[in-house]
Amino acid sequence: MLAAGMRTGGATVLALLLMMTPAASAFATQAADPPAPLSDGDQLTARPGERLTFRSPPHLLGWIGDSVTSKIFIHQAMLKMHDPVITAEATVACDTPPGVYPVGRAMPRPDGEPVDAAPWVTVKVVDIDAAERAACPGKVAALPPEQVEEQYPADSAWPHSPWDVRTFQPGEKVTPTETVTGYDERLTSRGFTDRPVMRGVKAVVTATATIRCDAEPGLYEVRWVGKDEVWARYRVAPIDDATRASCRDGTWHLATGRTPWLVGGAAAALAAAGAYALVRRRRGAARSADGGSSQA
Repeated sequence: MLAAGMRTGGATVLALLLMMTPAASAFATQAADPPAPLSDGDQLTARPGERLTFRSPPHLLGWIGDSVTSKIFIHQAMLKMHDPVITAEATVACDTPPGVYPVGRAMPRPDGEPVDAAPWVTVKVVDIDAAERAACPGKVAALPPEQVEEQYPADSAWPHSPWDVRTFQPGEKVTPTETVTGYDERLTSRGFTDRPVMRGVKAVVTATATIRCDAEPGLYEVRWVGKDEVWARYRVAPIDDATRASCRDGTWHLATGRTPWLVGGAAAALAAAGAYALVRRRRGAARSADGGSSQA
């Protein structure tokens, strides 16, 4: 009788746990959701040595490339696209006294001189004890490198910035797109089969480039011929020997079902609509230092 009761009780408990599982799973998913984008006047709380992520509403594309500044930051930050939001990362200096500090947003000047930033949000820095403050420099030194790559929507024109890194496979045809400049100019990259020429109409120029069949996996750079500045970056994905062989004999796209990128009206319109954001991003905006190894 007791054993039967224990079995019944165990079954009841198991049933209750199973009933709770979907709710618990939903709660965990909700808890994992990233914080909402910041609105003007919002306040964040931080400790000295803490790295903060500032998220702006995704529809404010004109903010991409703007500096996020405050006297409490070790270095000023830059707003970058991390689809589906625009973010910037900044670390609070270890010697920051407790208090509430304004954070501003400004378009960088071409000459690199400081500008008056428009008020955006505030950060409340809490007080810490002497032991935590002494350990703060080591905490900051142990932080992972700040992310330099950006993630734009996969179906948007490429590149929006030098760090708009997309991933391609050997043999794939890609369509670099630029606004305003570059007509009849060539691009060069060790991962391309040749030096494609940028051509187009009005403010939008494009080219068709093919990734080399023998391109090894890794990060590659794209430059304008005759210029040293890195204009774009892309990553070549690893492939197996059979796929590489089909790339060389011209049957790669038949085997994989992949097709070349085409510049249709939608892509050209998107590039034109984003021209203002692209131009201001490249007009003297501070360039992030190269991260990791790359190939030109």
